Amino acid sequence: MCIGNYISRVKADPRSGKVALGWILFMIFFTYTDLVVALCSAGDTFKPAFQGMHIRMVSLLVNFGFVVMLLFDYSSKVQQLNRNYVWMSMFALFLALAMFLHCNVVENNEHSGYVFPLCWDAFSILLFVVFLGIVFVLKTFVEFSEVTEVTEVTEGKG
Repeated sequence: MCIGNYISRVKADPRSGKVALGWILFMIFFTYTDLVVALCSAGDTFKPAFQGMHIRMVSLLVNFGFVVMLLFDYSSKVQQLNRNYVWMSMFALFLALAMFLHCNVVENNEHSGYVFPLCWDAFSILLFVVFLGIVFVLKTFVEFSEVTEVTEVTEGKG
């Protein structure tokens, strides 16, 4: 499914987008409560809290778990996995791993010699936003209603 088809499908079935957004917001709130608190507090507390949370292996497993959970949801609803869905899931797993590695490099202060954007301290936050966007798309695929096939109706025959 191309981007145009996806956008028209979300417009045609707005419930799937609302459910996916609600699901992601609840997952963020209950999984990353420290980040939500850091985001709401005054001062520059979000970036250190984000990097401190994502240097641990647990956060990598949690992010992997989001994607694997969506793969299970999708495969329970659809009989055969879509190739694009699998590729998007693999890309989301790669982003979670890249986020983990970048946070560890920043924690060890080894990132200054890298090229842009790898030398940017907040690059892992950008990766996280893209990761959440892909998780949103994956969840909307799970929530899409069944497609009704259009059949040709001929009038006046017979």
